[in-house]
Amino acid sequence: MKNKKENTRQNGEYMTDITEIIKYPELPVIEIVDDLVLVYKEFMVIRAALQLRLFDWMAAFGPATPEEISQGTGILQEYINALLGMLFYLDIIRKSDEKYLLSPSTNLHFVSTSNYYQGDIITALASDKSPWFDIKTYLTSPQEKKTFEPATEENGAALTEQEIRGMVKNITTVIRRWAGFKKAENFLEIGTGHGLYAIAACQIHPGLNAMVCEKPENAKLLLKNINRFGMEKRIDICSEKHGSLQGTTQYDIILASHSLYGQDEHLPQNLRDISSILKDGGLFISNHWFVRPSEGTGMQGLYELELGMHNRYHTIQNREEFENICKKEGLDIFQTGMMRSAYGESTIHMANKKTAGEGK
Repeated sequence: MKNKKENTRQNGEYMTDITEIIKYPELPVIEIVDDLVLVYKEFMVIRAALQLRLFDWMAAFGPATPEEISQGTGILQEYINALLGMLFYLDIIRKSDEKYLLSPSTNLHFVSTSNYYQGDIITALASDKSPWFDIKTYLTSPQEKKTFEPATEENGAALTEQEIRGMVKNITTVIRRWAGFKKAENFLEIGTGHGLYAIAACQIHPGLNAMVCEKPENAKLLLKNINRFGMEKRIDICSEKHGSLQGTTQYDIILASHSLYGQDEHLPQNLRDISSILKDGGLFISNHWFVRPSEGTGMQGLYELELGMHNRYHTIQNREEFENICKKEGLDIFQTGMMRSAYGESTIHMANKKTAGEGK
C-alpha cells in the first residue's frame, strides 16, 4: 500500500492514513509535553510535602539526615532520598555534609509559623474546590458559576497569604496617614475574610478597637488570625452581611475591601447602610476592582485569562456610578488611587462622611 503524507478528508472529518508503528520516528523527548508533565509532578510533590508538614519539621529540628527526616515526618525510608534529592535540585532544601536543611526562601515561605507563609496558595490551587479544577466550565459556561473565589477555609487562607505580600501594609499605611486616625476609637472591617486590616490598624493604634463583619464560613480563619496576633480583647466579630449594617454603633473608620461585588443593584443600599453607621467626619475607605478591558497578549495571556475569569464575578461595573452613589449618600471622596493586587490594579477610594448640616 502506498503511504500518503497528507491527511485525507471523509464525511467532513480528517482521516490519517494508517502507518506501521515500527516506522514511527523516535521521539524520546517532546518538550511541550514533558516539560508540562514535569512541572505538574514537581508541584504535586511540593504540595504533598506541605501537607505532610515536612518543612515545619525541618525548621523545628534543624539539619538532619534522611533517616532522621523519615522517622520524624512519616515519609517512608524507601522514598526519602529521592524526595530530598528532588527538593535539593529545586533549591528548596540544601545539604551540609550528610544533613539536609531548609533554604532561606523555604524557611520564609513554606514554614507555617512564618509571617510570610505562602503554602496555602499551593495547596488550595490543586484542591477539587479550586476554580482551576473545573476551568473548562469557566471557559464555556461561566453562568453556571457564581464565584472565582470559593468560600472554603483553604481558599480563604490562600487569599490571606496573597494580601499579606503588600496590600494589607499599603492600605493600612494610607489609613494611618488620615488626619483623624490618631483620634479614632473604633474601626469596622467588612468582608475581607481574614481581618488583617483591623488587626494591622489596632497594632499601630493602641487606643483603637475593631469589629470585623464577616460571613460565617470565614469565622474559623478570622478567629485564627485574631488569636495569632493577640487581639482577642480588642477585635469582635459580627456575621451580618453588609446589606444589614444598621445599628446603634457608630464607627470612626469603615473599610470595605472586595465585598461589594455581584450585586450592583444593591450598591445604593449598601453604601447608604455604610454611611448610616459612619460618624460625621469619619473615614470610609473602599478597595475594589472595576471592570476594564483585557489588554495582555503573548506572555501576559495566562495572567489576562485568569484576570478575565476572576473579574466576571468580582468587579463593580461602573466606577463613575459608584462615585456618584457615594456622593449622594454623604460620602465625600477626597482621594483615589490604584494599588497592585493579585488580580490587576485595585482602586482605592477615600471618603469623609459629611457632617450634619452639610448638603449632599
